[in-house]
This record gives sequence, C-alpha cells and structure tokens, in this order.
Amino acid sequence: MKTTRDSKGKNLEHLKIRLSDILSATKNFSETYFLGSGGFAKVYRAELDHFDSSRSWSVAEKDKGEFPKRCSMVAIKRILGIKGKQGFFAEIEMLTSCKHQNIVSLLGYCDEDSHMILVYEYVSNGSLDDYLENSSKMTNFTWARRIRLCLNIANGLKYLHSNTEDKQMIVHRDIKSANILLNNNLEGKIADFGLSKLRSMSKKGSTLNTNHIAGTDVYLDPEYKKTGKLKKESDIYSFGVVLFEIMCGKVAYDQTYLVQNEKGLSFVVRRYWSEGKIKEMVDPNIQEAYENIFMINRGLSQDSLDTFTKIAYQCLAETQAERPTMEAIINELEKALSFEENHKDNLQISIEEINLATQNFSPENCVGSGRYWKAYRGEVLHANGRHTSIVAKRWESNSDHQFLTELDVLFKYKHENIIGLSGYCKDMDEKIIIYEQAPNGSLDKYLNNASLTWTKRLNICIDIARGLAYLHGEPESISSLQEIMHGGIKSANIEIDGDWKAKISNLHLSSTVTSSFSKDIIENVINDANDSLGYLDPNHKDGRFLTAELDIYALGVVLFEILCGRLAWVEGCEDHSQSLGPLAKCLYEEGRLDEIVFEGIKDQTVPKSLTTFQRVAYECLEHYDQRPSALNVMVQLEKALEFQEDYEIWEAKLPKDYKEIFSMSKSPDISTKSNKDLYDMLNKGILLQQEKVLFSLGSNGERNEMISARKFIYKKRWARKWRSLPADSRISKRGYQKASSDLLSQNAIMLDVTVGPEPLTTNKPF
Repeated sequence: MKTTRDSKGKNLEHLKIRLSDILSATKNFSETYFLGSGGFAKVYRAELDHFDSSRSWSVAEKDKGEFPKRCSMVAIKRILGIKGKQGFFAEIEMLTSCKHQNIVSLLGYCDEDSHMILVYEYVSNGSLDDYLENSSKMTNFTWARRIRLCLNIANGLKYLHSNTEDKQMIVHRDIKSANILLNNNLEGKIADFGLSKLRSMSKKGSTLNTNHIAGTDVYLDPEYKKTGKLKKESDIYSFGVVLFEIMCGKVAYDQTYLVQNEKGLSFVVRRYWSEGKIKEMVDPNIQEAYENIFMINRGLSQDSLDTFTKIAYQCLAETQAERPTMEAIINELEKALSFEENHKDNLQISIEEINLATQNFSPENCVGSGRYWKAYRGEVLHANGRHTSIVAKRWESNSDHQFLTELDVLFKYKHENIIGLSGYCKDMDEKIIIYEQAPNGSLDKYLNNASLTWTKRLNICIDIARGLAYLHGEPESISSLQEIMHGGIKSANIEIDGDWKAKISNLHLSSTVTSSFSKDIIENVINDANDSLGYLDPNHKDGRFLTAELDIYALGVVLFEILCGRLAWVEGCEDHSQSLGPLAKCLYEEGRLDEIVFEGIKDQTVPKSLTTFQRVAYECLEHYDQRPSALNVMVQLEKALEFQEDYEIWEAKLPKDYKEIFSMSKSPDISTKSNKDLYDMLNKGILLQQEKVLFSLGSNGERNEMISARKFIYKKRWARKWRSLPADSRISKRGYQKASSDLLSQNAIMLDVTVGPEPLTTNKPF
C-alpha cells in the first residue's frame, strides 16, 4: 500500500479517513447534516472518529499504523468539480503544518476513488458574514468584543505570514468575513485555504507573480489585481476590508455599498474618510449594545475608535508598500482595546442608580433568594426614553468570596446560554451584581406546566448542556479559558428568556476543577437554597476534587425533573435516597420509568425521542467514571430533538400514501430513512412507472409529475404565444394549468406555458 506524503515527505497516513466512515456518519451526505456550500464545495456536520493529536503516539503505534483516535463533532467539506482539486491538495499540505488557536484545524481527509473530502474541527457559531448579514445577531457585539475578534484574526494572519522550520509563509489570498468562523466564545478562526499560496521568506521580496488572479472582488488587493504581484500585504488589504465590516456591521458587498457608482465597502470608506465623516459608518448596534449594559459611562471611546479606524484605513492603502505590518496592526488594535476597556470604567454602577431602578430594593420586587443573596427586578430608563429590565443580585455583608467568584466568572465567560453580566456595584458595604433579565423567570416554575411542550423542553435541555459544556472547556476550541465547575446546577438556577432559551445563572459556587471538594463547599451547596441536596452526587463524600462529573450528575437530575414535571426534592423526602435522581435511576433499570413521566407531555413524545432522552439522563447518574461529558449529553439531546422534529414537522408534510409512491419507484430501501430524508427525496423527485415519469412534491404539498413536453397535445395551438429561449433555460410555469383526468394516459391537456427544451412540470393529483 502506498503511503501518503506531502511535498516535504511528511507521512500523512494518520490523517486518512475511510470514505465508508464518512458516508455512515453523514448518512450518505444527507441534507439533515448539511451546513452550507461555497463555490466548489458542500459542508456537512457530523460525529466522526479521527486522529487525536492530543494523545501520545508511540513508535510502536507508528510502525503498526495504529493511530490514537477520538470521536467528536466535525465539519466535513466535500470538494465538488475539477476546479476544486488543486485547492484540495493545497489545503492538506498547508493545514497539516498549521497549529494555532485562530486557524481552523484540519483533522483528516479522504481521497478514495474520485472523492475529495476534508475534515475540520467543528466551529459551532458559523461564519462572520452570517452575523453581518443579520443585524439582530450583532446587537450583543460591543465595541470591545469586536476589537477582540479583530485581534483573533490578526494573530491568525501573523502566524500564517511567519516562516518557521515547520512551515513556510502562507498567503491566504481570500481573507473575507465568510472565511472567518466563530467558536462558542465568539472568537475568530481563519478558514478555507483552497486559494492559499506557500512562499519561502528566503526568496527575494517574497513576491509571487501570477497571471491567475484569485480572491473575492470587493476584498481584493488593487495592486495584486492590476499587476499579478502577490505578497502577504495582499492579505493585509483584505483584512482592512474585514476590519471595516466589523466596525460597520455590514458585509463589504452590502447593497448600500453597491449603489451610485460605489464598488464596495472600501470605496465608501475612502469617500467618508476624505470627508471626515468616518464615524457615521459605525454600526448603530454598537450603541444599542451599550444601552443594554447598565453602567455609568456608556458608549464607545473616541480614542479607541480613532486608533482603530486609523490603522484599518492604512490597511486599505492602494500600494502594497504603504500598508502596515501585522505586528503594527496588532499593536494598534491592542491600544484601541485598552482605550475602550478603561473607558468602560469596569462596568461599575452607583448605588443611587440601583436604588432608583429597584425602588430601594422593594420587597415587592424580590424575585429570588439564596443563602447569601436576594435578587430584585428593576427598570432602567435610558436617555433616549427606552426602558431596560434588569435583575440586581444583592449580597450579604459576609459573602465577599461568593460575590467575587461570580463576578469574576461572569466577566470572563460570555456565552448565549450563560446569564449575561450588565454591571456591578461595590460601594462601601454594598455588593451587587446586575444581570440581564430573563423575562420568563426560572425553569423550576414551569416543570409541571403543560404549556411547556416536549419540543420546548428538549430545546431547553440542549441549551443547558451547551452552556455547561462551555464552562467545562468543551470543545477544545475554547481551551484558552480555564475549565470550571458550576457547583450548583439545578432547575432554580436556569433562567428562561423571552424566546424560551435557557441561561445558566448563579455561578457563585463555581470553582476550577483543581479545587478540592471541602466540607465548606458541601455545606454551601446544601444550604445555598432549599433542597439542593437532591442535585448532589451521593458519592460526594469520597473526598474527590471538584470535577465536571459532579455537574453532570446534577444535570441528569434536571433532565429527569423536566421529563417528570416535578422537582427533585418534594414534600415527604427525608433523605437523598428518596429524591428524584435515585428514584428515576431505579425505575429506569426496572423498565418502569414511564410511570413517572409527566402526564402533560406523554401524548407528545415520539418513542425514539423519549428513549434517547431517558438513556442519556440515566447515563448522567451512572457511576462517576462512566458519565458522559456535557458535550456528549448535548449531542444525544440533539438526536432526541431530531427524532421529535422528524415526526412533528416532516411526518406531517409527507403524503399519507408515501409508502405506496415509493413502492412504485426504484428508490433504495426507505425503512432506514428519516421522514426529513423522505421529504427531501420527494421534493427532488423520484422516478416512477419504469423510469418514465418523475414525481415530486411542490413547496405547498401539491403533487407534480414531470414528463416530456413533446407528449402534450395542445388545443388551439395557433393561439399559443411562442418565443425563443436560450438553450440552457428551463421551462417556466405561469398562469392557470388544467389537466385531464389521467396525466399518464397522455390525454389532451389545456396549458398556458412557455415552452422550452426541458420537461414540463404540471399540477395534477396523482
């Protein structure tokens, strides 16, 4: 067997992934796993075994061809067409030598037969351009967060442009927002190296002359476009466009930049710069994000904005020689960030403002309490007349440690499923943390509410698991943050926002995984609020360290609360053995768990969804060493949701006689297909009647049969209006179509159509 090597002779055999494994993971590239597509590729998301670079790899394993493996969620890029072939091998060679937190990692590849497939780490929040094209997604991107994102990209580019013993300098050649992926912490990673070029720094000027100009027009270096001279400064120009995209909150090709003879964002920037009006281009969402933060010094720093725009504008210089180095860019962006962070005054709030918002901590505004604190709802009136709802968590005088612990965690850990920090106050004896308010309150209030459907419950469970996985440092892409244990996962500490998204709150018991599980911590957990003992691992007295597994046990209890519609600790419980966790575990093992499932959801659950959910909830309560990770719990819950939606959404869209329709075709065995897969197949069309008729479902559920237009006989054909069409055009359907009783009998049909060379689609009951 021939060993695969790169151009330097490096053995790449450990990165090869079998085509059969990829087909199995994606169910033969099913639309269910489809993420998106580009010019020459389609991308899918699936769980897959791949080489584990984090594990030691012995000489014996190398000699035997045995490589350490791990299973994780990955992105699978399937290259299509001959034009993508060169980029396929280029990406393998480049990314095998690239190891950086701001560069997407290549986990493996497949080149069996004619297939060209690249397997990357899965970056969960998609691409930057998706955020820029959806204004609502940018509302939480403060100016500081945007600068940090720019620094992520800048550091990734600096790494690519460096030359080391292990790698040559790389010119990306297609830096744009679509090729910047965002992880759970909204940190940026550079992706898509299909157009990239390797270049040795030892070569004079490090310039590559080419007649083939590649890249995306609105991001393209004008000197490279004009002369064909490709240098790392070409990437810097493209990066300058991305910097202004992030500042403006719009993609470079937004329609507002393509009118009145404008040719994209960079041209508009030059005009506004020359007119001294660059500040007018700042995304209004930035100011709105600050108005959502309850603090004295709102708004972005002018010094920060000036520093940012100056270096970004220098990146857009017409000639490569005039552009700054990556080192200079990073230095100026760090200055801009420093100006902004100092300007924010650390989110400190005066006690006077909090008193006004909460009506002097009126008892009527109290929305919760714990051993060390009470929480109060409040309303903040902004200068523009807009109100913002907040929650002020007021701590007792002897709770410095808990207050500082929670404040530190909320400063560092930002995630859509973690409650958001809006500010704080430490004024004399006052210690107060200000949160965003979740309008629907805490989860424990809805456990026995039948309006909380099974599908909503599944989504809430997925949110909790996703937030916990983030705290636990999963996946590896957020390893720059230290792993922490929540220490108090329970339904009362899960807040529900207006869109029924779950957010983990009350992180004052949080601790790093290296902290010992002291008696003080145990006492705090038990006494922090009523009945917390029901969420505590019964083996906690083993003297173990605080670890993720203890949070997983509590998560399992919450899952059973959601399933059974009741709290873990109810009236009559005398000790931990009588709480919900041990009860549910025992009933599951006896096959009697259905006895305690909440009556309000029993009729809604699909069997495969219910059994998948029950199994993963049970696994969370298993022996300490056998519990799944939070990320694995999330994946299993997503499968349970997929089974539920497959029935609720896709089963209803299938025709009642779909099995009979498929029995008339030569389609593969449909017994293993999901309803979504079957619907997609019918949407695309299947061949019936000895491959003579293509049957498909329309977008509104109507049945269409496609046959050759030559088989139609038109009445009053002299009244038809004919016009010539391009050879590659398809038949369009317009107006009213009326069919005879049997299309397949080819009787005469009255149609009002434009005739072309392709089959004609008609609406006719099948």
